[in-house]
Amino acid sequence: MRAFLAFEVSEDVTARLLGTQEELRRTGADLGIVGRENIHFTVKFLGDVPDGAADEIDARINKLELSGIEVAVRGVGVFPDLQRPRVVWAGVAAEDEGRMESLSNGIIEALDGIGRPEDHEFHAHITLARVRGPRNKGSLASFVRRNAALDFGRTGIASLKLKSSVLTPSGPIYSDVREYALR
Repeated sequence: MRAFLAFEVSEDVTARLLGTQEELRRTGADLGIVGRENIHFTVKFLGDVPDGAADEIDARINKLELSGIEVAVRGVGVFPDLQRPRVVWAGVAAEDEGRMESLSNGIIEALDGIGRPEDHEFHAHITLARVRGPRNKGSLASFVRRNAALDFGRTGIASLKLKSSVLTPSGPIYSDVREYALR
């Protein structure tokens, strides 16, 4: 199973993100826009894990004392940078980054040894689009600069989901495998 852990986003914030995706389309950049059903904060990408790994993940997550939080979703950016954009994302407001990182890093540490090892520091973000090619890169860069502080509203982080991902020619299909309520 190709798996990852994620936090869902409220409907209000999702609606604002979808509006921004429409504006992204109008830049004419070569983008693969993320579908509504695939909007989330990725906590940890595990990659391909055996089907039985869900039980080990369960055991480790259930030992944690995870508390829900609320965060502001703010700003549009790209990975790795404006010269070589690969992913367009919405981020977490600076004042909420510490709490989001603390919550996420606790989960990441608990899952050490399961799935793919971490190769970068956690950066809370919601993927809005993937950049497929260089067409209208300047227009995309201008859009990102103009929206670097765009406010999408606040969302509660009340549960963690273990999701499976099946890759298809038209994009990934995600399914919920397990859900963990945050206290």
